[in-house]
Amino acid sequence: MLQRLDQTAADLARASDEDAQGALERVRVAQSRSWETRFTDLLQDLPEPERDEAVRALRSLVEHVRQHASGSGASAGTGGFAATGDVIMKATNGSVVAGVVNGGVRVDPPKPGPVQD
Repeated sequence: MLQRLDQTAADLARASDEDAQGALERVRVAQSRSWETRFTDLLQDLPEPERDEAVRALRSLVEHVRQHASGSGASAGTGGFAATGDVIMKATNGSVVAGVVNGGVRVDPPKPGPVQD
């Protein structure tokens, strides 16, 4: 199991270095599916008392990672963007700007500009 974790880390690091073609996201998706299958198989094969204990331990681990993981806490899939700070989007000359918001939004009033007739 530890060898598989080490291999996953190496695959992610390698993909991160060549992310120009979205390699990192592809590796993340593949690894996520692979590990989901491993954990599902493991949990299904355990007797119920051990399965319940393993589920509690996994939930505790997930909570620990959420609280202590480094990084911005924001993530986006292929073709998306994520931010935990300010994002300014501006459409000009009849163009369109769009995004999906998950969480709170603060909208400031527009700054006064030159008077237009």
